[in-house]
Amino acid sequence: MIQLWYPPAVSGDVPTGRSGHTATLLPSTNEVVLFGGVKGSKWLNTVTILDSVRWIWSVPKIQGAAPKPRSYHTTTAVKSGDGYKLVVFGGNNMTSAFNTVHVLEPVGEGEWKWSHPATQGQAPFPRTGHSAILLEDGKTICIYGGWDPNEEGEQEGEENIFKTSFVLDTETWTWNKGPKAVPGGSGTDHPLEDCGPKRCGHTATVHPETGDVLLFGGRIPGEILAGDFQRLSPSDK
Repeated sequence: MIQLWYPPAVSGDVPTGRSGHTATLLPSTNEVVLFGGVKGSKWLNTVTILDSVRWIWSVPKIQGAAPKPRSYHTTTAVKSGDGYKLVVFGGNNMTSAFNTVHVLEPVGEGEWKWSHPATQGQAPFPRTGHSAILLEDGKTICIYGGWDPNEEGEQEGEENIFKTSFVLDTETWTWNKGPKAVPGGSGTDHPLEDCGPKRCGHTATVHPETGDVLLFGGRIPGEILAGDFQRLSPSDK
């Protein structure tokens, strides 16, 4: 099979350049929803939608108050009725990291709505650069790792990088502690067998056969870039 990279010709309300944003696909409509990010010293909380069939950008009408501007948050698409809702968690601006939950969902043709569910249980500490992945049950989001750039760790000068996971039930909006990360192997060209569970800026995916969450790479304490896998088994909670 041959695959080809190409830059499509886009039109419409093209968003400004930025980093630390999220771009989330809605499988039901083939739309990509862009939220947040940072441009220079300006943090954003705007929403722009790309029709990935016609390659047209648009700015939707949105009801409700938007979350605070942020970057390096996560946005997870969760099935809701015939469509999807987008669940935003975490992120940071110049002075603070966040641990609140926000929901963006369509309410009509070209119209969306922000809501801010009150969660139950022990929420994760504020963080940014974490991962968020939807588990196989289709309703539970697993949050792992990340860091708080505005807080120091247990020892003075130590980076506050997290090693724990949390799961959020998006039907009851209840937080629970998640499974512990265990070493999942490393690449043959990387000298570290196990870089430990503390990490931020990593990636996460769900194994299609086991349902385990596989985490790769990221930054660990000491400004080291990891090249190993960590594994979370939801059944181990």
